[in-house]
Amino acid sequence: KTLPKTSQNLLRDMAQSQRQQTELGVSRLAKDADARFAEWLLRHAEPADAHGKLAVILHDRKRLIAAQLGIAPETLSRVLKHLRDRKLISGGGRVLNLLDPSGLQSLAGI
Repeated sequence: KTLPKTSQNLLRDMAQSQRQQTELGVSRLAKDADARFAEWLLRHAEPADAHGKLAVILHDRKRLIAAQLGIAPETLSRVLKHLRDRKLISGGGRVLNLLDPSGLQSLAGI
């Protein structure tokens, strides 16, 4: 509390970033690609309509998303197909609709 406010904010931001990196590392060790992507989808979900449906807008290229998850782009394509086949997501291109958020939570282990 003796530090200036800007220093406190910097330390808090650094601590949050470190926590996120640690969680990502643990996730990569403990979860398969499907679970990691399900968790990623849930973290990036936004309300899609007034009925409470959720969607994810892919602002980044799939190659970058795959790198964030620690998987190959081809693996991400297979995971997308697998989640579509299981009716957990729908859509294509830049927008993915989350059809079954509770199913994604179960898959992600959260």
